[in-house]
Amino acid sequence: MLRQGLIGILLAAAVAPHAWAEPTFPKKPTAAEVSQSIVRYGARATVSALFDQKRWDYVAGRIGEGDAAWVALAPKLAPGADAGTAEELPIELAFALPLNPAAVLAAVHTGAFEVSDVCGAPFIEDTVKDIPGYLRKATAAVARVTDPALAATKAACLQTLAKAG
Repeated sequence: MLRQGLIGILLAAAVAPHAWAEPTFPKKPTAAEVSQSIVRYGARATVSALFDQKRWDYVAGRIGEGDAAWVALAPKLAPGADAGTAEELPIELAFALPLNPAAVLAAVHTGAFEVSDVCGAPFIEDTVKDIPGYLRKATAAVARVTDPALAATKAACLQTLAKAG
């Protein structure tokens, strides 16, 4: 009995540091590091750590640049986002839409975001000076997407972009 108790204590001590550990990120984390954190710690802990460590703006900005690996993180981060970060993700996807429409449509297709939240020019104040120009570029980019799996999302996005104009 004493032996089983000792084994249990040792096992608990071996596992405990991992259970209480929080994600730690370098100043400029990679998409792979953020993805690994989501797998290991979950979306909520990852988003919280990115925000607390002042890495969130960097990650959000990279999503907005349209690189497929970063865009693919948006729906994985969404379940852990709070009010502010949840508002930012679709805006960053909207920035990425004219740059990598297939990746953005795939992110929207996951169901983590509403088409209207991404394709409706959701920008805050003057972050985009030329909304009509943005809408033309985004519409042209989305129209070029040929993936049949994204056809319904593409059609809904094009309809939403047309309404935003």
